[in-house]
Formats: sequence, C-alpha cells, structure tokens
Amino acid sequence: MLTFIIVLYNQKISAEKFSMLNGRIVFCDNSTDAEIKRFNVSFAENLKNDNFFYLDMHGNKGLSKAYNSAVENLKLNANDFVVIFDQDTLIPQNMQFQYENFISENKDADIICPVVLDSVGVMSPSVVSGTKFRHIASISEINEKNIFAYSFINSGMCIKRSVFEKIKYDENMFLDFVDHDFVISAKKNGFKIKICKEVVLNQNFSGVTKNTYKQDFSRFCIYMKDAKVFYKKWFDKSYKLVIFPRAIKLSLIHKNLSFLLTLLRNK
Repeated sequence: MLTFIIVLYNQKISAEKFSMLNGRIVFCDNSTDAEIKRFNVSFAENLKNDNFFYLDMHGNKGLSKAYNSAVENLKLNANDFVVIFDQDTLIPQNMQFQYENFISENKDADIICPVVLDSVGVMSPSVVSGTKFRHIASISEINEKNIFAYSFINSGMCIKRSVFEKIKYDENMFLDFVDHDFVISAKKNGFKIKICKEVVLNQNFSGVTKNTYKQDFSRFCIYMKDAKVFYKKWFDKSYKLVIFPRAIKLSLIHKNLSFLLTLLRNK
C-alpha cells in the first residue's frame, strides 16, 4: 500500500484532492492562516477514515521539515513507498495504479520519479548543467538510462521508506533546492533512481506565475537563503553568481533594485 504525503500552506484540505487515492494519506499542515487552520483541524477531526492522518506543523516550518516529520510519524515497513506532493500538484487519476505496477516490475528501484510539466515544458526531470537545472522541451527527449544527467523535483516522487534510514531532507533549507539536495544525496549513497514516464503530473509552479512585488521579494529572500546553503554544500561556486540573473530579472520586472541590492549586501 502506498502512503501519500501532501504538504499544505494556507490551503484548506479538499476531499476531492484524495478521493482517487487508495492508501494512507497524510496532510502535513504548514498553514499560518488561523481560519484555514481551524477548518483543517475540524475536517481532520470529523473524518472517519483510519487511513487519513493530519499532522499540524504549528506554523510554517518549510517543506524539508514537513516531509521528514510526516515520514517519522508513520509506522512504515522498510519496503513501503511514500509519494510526496505539494499543494499545487494536480494528481492524475491513474497515478496510483501506474506506480504500483511500476514498483512490481522494478523491484530494485529505491526512488521513482514522474514526469512533471509546467507552462514552459518538462520541469522534472531537469537536465543538470553545471550548477543549474534546465527544462526539457518534451517527454520524448528524456533518456531513462542516463539518470545522472538529471535532477528531479519533490512533487510526485515515490520513495522507499528505507531510503530515509540513510538520508533525509536537509532542514537547513526551507523550501528551494531541498529536492535537488535530496537527489544528489541519494545518488551519492548509491540509491537506485528510476523514471516512470507513464506518470505525468501538471504543476502550478510559482516560478512561472506573475506575482506582486511584495510576494516576489519575500519569495526571493527565501530562495536566496536556501541557495546559499545548497551551493555551499555541493558546489565550489558562489551562490550569488548563480542567482544573480534572477535578481536582475526581478529588479527589471518590478522596476525596483531591492532584489539586486539585497543579494549584493547579503554575506
């Protein structure tokens, strides 16, 4: 039986979100909005379902902490698989069947990754190009035999429980790069990663939506802090050089130099 972990942030639990899933479902709630939190707590208390679990993070603790906490709070066998999502992923109806079938045919797989699409193209897997992660134009370009050429995002990733005995999500990163960090750690520890091209997800990715200046500045500050941890950990290159183009782009979009100045002033 698969276990599904869905992290929420200021979003109400939707019965429709998990109606198609047949397995354990964990809603890990990072919400800070009091009204939404009350709704989610009430929903969880009134739901009569032994396979439904609600985990209150008591504030926004970030993705890495939420994923780790969900896995640690579940009593799973080493060979059980967990599928992780964020709240913006659209879950296809046939996903569970496709994963269960893939697992039965690929018993050596430790981590199974879907294909994730956004408005630009294939965002996961992404091509690892030096210190950057590049979109793929179409699914047909994906080469499942060349796993080390790719990285993957969290959402939709199917992970064997035993993997978490050796590696976890790095809680020094709040939101960004936690997935790429996890994939690098998995590769270095010899875990078998496979791509299931039959599972195709659609993602409303924040990086390609238009936000207000306030939203983008807050989001950039989180991105900057996470990038600093990630690039210091894995690459002999300044994180400032890597994210400099993003700071320039956002400064131009909002006609405000605060993005660039914040990056340059950060130690």
